[in-house]
Amino acid sequence: MSNTFPIEELRSLLEKARATDADLKQFGAEHHKYQWNPPASLKEIEKFEKETAISLPDGYRNFLLQAGNGGAGPFYGLFSLEQVKGWLSWQVEPGETPYLAPGTDPDSLKDLGDRDHDWRRGCIPIESQGDTYFTYLLVAGPDRGRVVYIEYERSWIFFPREPDFLSWYIRWLREAAAGYDMGWFGLSLDGDEETLRKLYIQADTDAERLLAVGSMDKFPALSEASRDFICGILDDWIAKENVDSLPLLAYRVDPVLYGQFLDKRWEAGLFDQVVYELYHTPAERKDLAKSWRERILDKLSELSPETYCIAIPLLRMGGEVKLEQVAFLLDKAEGREKRELLRDLGRFPDAKEHLEIWLGFLREREDLELLHYALLSVPCVNDSRLREALLEVQEAFPFALEQIHVDNYKDKEAMERSFRRDAERKVYKGTDTVLKDLFYESINPENPRFPRPYRLEMPGNALADLGMYRTSPADGILLHPLIALAIRQESDGRLPSTAWDWGRKLKQMKKLQLVLSEKTVQSWDDERRYAYLRAPEEHFPPEPYYYDLRGWSVIGRMENLRELRICEICVEDFSFLTECKNLRTLSLYNTNFTDCRLLLKLPKLKYIDLRSCRLIHKEVLKKLHVECEL
Repeated sequence: MSNTFPIEELRSLLEKARATDADLKQFGAEHHKYQWNPPASLKEIEKFEKETAISLPDGYRNFLLQAGNGGAGPFYGLFSLEQVKGWLSWQVEPGETPYLAPGTDPDSLKDLGDRDHDWRRGCIPIESQGDTYFTYLLVAGPDRGRVVYIEYERSWIFFPREPDFLSWYIRWLREAAAGYDMGWFGLSLDGDEETLRKLYIQADTDAERLLAVGSMDKFPALSEASRDFICGILDDWIAKENVDSLPLLAYRVDPVLYGQFLDKRWEAGLFDQVVYELYHTPAERKDLAKSWRERILDKLSELSPETYCIAIPLLRMGGEVKLEQVAFLLDKAEGREKRELLRDLGRFPDAKEHLEIWLGFLREREDLELLHYALLSVPCVNDSRLREALLEVQEAFPFALEQIHVDNYKDKEAMERSFRRDAERKVYKGTDTVLKDLFYESINPENPRFPRPYRLEMPGNALADLGMYRTSPADGILLHPLIALAIRQESDGRLPSTAWDWGRKLKQMKKLQLVLSEKTVQSWDDERRYAYLRAPEEHFPPEPYYYDLRGWSVIGRMENLRELRICEICVEDFSFLTECKNLRTLSLYNTNFTDCRLLLKLPKLKYIDLRSCRLIHKEVLKKLHVECEL
């Protein structure tokens, strides 16, 4: 055990960090709460080293012995030795040179397998940064003792500049104690404002200068000296493509200065760069997009295709831009840019007026990813041409739902067929989704006079739990989940347990109220007018009953039903009304009910509420001799 290990310094800094971030606002602080685990024993460390055949670097080893066996640290905190061992799924091979080293190109690791030549050799995992990002510690080779950040799919590798674990960890404590906004800790340079200003002046390259000045963004407030410094260097960067976080720093100094900086860069012809900076602005984006709208439109043809995916959302945000003004970009874009552009064009308010654009892309049969994006973005227009195009897509892939099983993954042709079939399946299901949306558009079109009745859906997990992905048998009795929710509320929170009980309950029903409230709806999407229902129970109903979001016909089995209220709901089929012969009171307020002729089948009807409904055959109402609200 080292006598020079700075345990008191670490404890003091940890206490300051805990006090500074008392509300646990720093990323990951809610997880580790600035607390160390109890220190590891020498026996535990020696056992770990023996089982993994490695020798831990001194700084990390002493930390485990004297500070804590994991706990407070950057991101979600340090792993305990037990967690390290749990995440260590590869052979460390301490006698071999690690593949990871400063300057390593992630692409150079792509061909390394997970068995014979593991790209992670020489490293152990010491913490999670979230998702697929981790911090590793090198325990072998010339960089032994350094930490390295990695993305598990080998898309990103980053070495903080600190020479060893302890330096890296103490820097984190210092910055946490000072209340710095660390973000992704370690990507910026260490040092206070004066140090960073000096580093900028001494730097030999633009990259180092940008890193030095960009590192100032971690300070909660900038001193007058740093603000003047930033003002003084901005003109040096006006004509340079990469300015990293300089616009953000300019905004912190003065929003007017920020605007002037962008104006000058635009005048210098850096259109792509300024659009990117506008999209990632710290200012109010909508107002900025509106003020820049005409300038972006004027230079739209000069932007690179890579910029389209941020230029188009900015233009939409700025308002008063029509799709026809930007559609020409589709001819310039290729690959991913074309797909994303097509998706963005589908979000324009006037996209429905340009259906022909999507009809052309729906004829694509080779580039299935492009076809899938066309399906994702096609405007939902009740147009026979669109319906025919969708049916032709499905006819082009008759075997899309049949899986191809590959036993030999080295058979490239078989793998390609399997990948192709997966793409076909995605297209086929995407077509189903659009056809479903068209069906709802036909029965529940938008009406400027009334709010659109809510379309009822359920979260995917609830659909699976309630067996709603299963194919119902021909003789099954479909049951809408909302009806089950209403029955449950009427029955003190209980649902019938057997098919016989269900049949009896339906016959006993005299009053049914189908309304949307916090008791029946889990979440709302008011923009699209979707209501996601709560699950009425946790399991399937007894056969022959099946939950189905079109299962309204079960209302027709309520032979003693006297009063029915359906409010603000889109109903797929109202034909069940003809079976409700004893119905006296009917409220269909703000539903998609239209055909008044169905009401002729209700001989005992006394009162009906048809407010906010789009009615046809209204002449029938005069024959009913009922009290009617319209």
